[in-house]
Amino acid sequence: MTPRMLKQTLEEWSREVQVPADLADRALRRRSRLRLTRLAGAVACAAVVAAVALLVPLVAVPLLDKAPVSQVGGPPVVVPVQPYRQTTPAQDLLADTENSPPKTMIAAGRVAVSAYYTWRRRTVAGREAMDRTWYLLDQVTESYEKTEWGWVEVAPGLRWAAVLEKDLPAGRIGIFDMETRQVRAWVSVDHPVGGVSWSPDGTRLVATAYDDHPDLDRDSIHYGRRCPARVAATPEDPRQSRFQTVSTSRTGFYVVDVATATAGDFHAVDPCWTDNSNVRRDFAWSGDGTLIRERSLSRWHDAFLDLEGRPRDAPDGYVPSESKAGVSPDGTLLAGRDGMPTKVTELSTGKIVGHQQVLQLLAWADDRRLVALGCAGRCGNEFNNGLVLVDVDGGNAVPLTANRKNSQQPGSWEPVLTLR
Repeated sequence: MTPRMLKQTLEEWSREVQVPADLADRALRRRSRLRLTRLAGAVACAAVVAAVALLVPLVAVPLLDKAPVSQVGGPPVVVPVQPYRQTTPAQDLLADTENSPPKTMIAAGRVAVSAYYTWRRRTVAGREAMDRTWYLLDQVTESYEKTEWGWVEVAPGLRWAAVLEKDLPAGRIGIFDMETRQVRAWVSVDHPVGGVSWSPDGTRLVATAYDDHPDLDRDSIHYGRRCPARVAATPEDPRQSRFQTVSTSRTGFYVVDVATATAGDFHAVDPCWTDNSNVRRDFAWSGDGTLIRERSLSRWHDAFLDLEGRPRDAPDGYVPSESKAGVSPDGTLLAGRDGMPTKVTELSTGKIVGHQQVLQLLAWADDRRLVALGCAGRCGNEFNNGLVLVDVDGGNAVPLTANRKNSQQPGSWEPVLTLR
């Protein structure tokens, strides 16, 4: 039990203590025993004082120590991360259908909304860029707290978060303790980074480096960075050549060992490596945590690098996915592409096992249910939408959040789902 949880538990116990209604009568009874009572009371007080003396260092000291740990000029940093292991959630379903953005914790099965951000456009050196305001889950209060970070990524298990300071790209990565609500360590990098992603076991990060703001509006991009078109337009798909018209300021990546708060060597990657028209092109991990991956939009599957930045074939068992949800936890079902209705197919046969009246399949809550993006009412406006929990067969949809009135407008909130 962490000091913060211990403190909350003691406060809850103190509120449950009840004083007997006949306490005064008891005090007046058997006056002949008064001396013994006083003696027992003195012993009890001494025991309480001793217990408090032992308890205070456990609770107060960590809570008062707000200074982040740094490995620069001091002893080696050890962050007590543990490999992630899925456990059965205490509460299967937590919803907030009254507030948009949500105020209380959203969760379903094995996933939770670990954070969300609202966004707006702002001018950076005369160019427009997306500016995010992040809200991070506090599991103790089961609420979301506004942060000052420019980027937030929560590790599986909801115990740690990687954070970047407001002005992206940033020259250091913070390892944020979600229990004590403080930065446990800072990891400095020579090439500034604009995004981070946790490994599946929650012990490493891949940090994507950029030499310019990673969220510039496309109209503000310096077009001298165009990549050559690798796929020519065809009558069947005249948009093919567009995949290489916009390049990115992405320069490469680091692999960070969280336990020691150290970044490995920087690995440069050709910004035109994949067919991808996005300005932000963060790297992520393969499902088994052995390779680094990037989505190639024109081919609709991932491209892979090893941890040294060398191109590699897809790992064994890799299944291309057209949705964020991908393959079910038991490996038998595949979530289909965005667009109402969505579908789920059986991997072994390719048979469609269900259609869902939702816009996007975002994550598997378990082997038979998914967290999805559904639209309000009869879907008269697809941008009036919210999170729902839906069965594979599409027969049941439970709202998890209130609907966003227009998810395309500045000020709208975007959820981030993480294994818990």
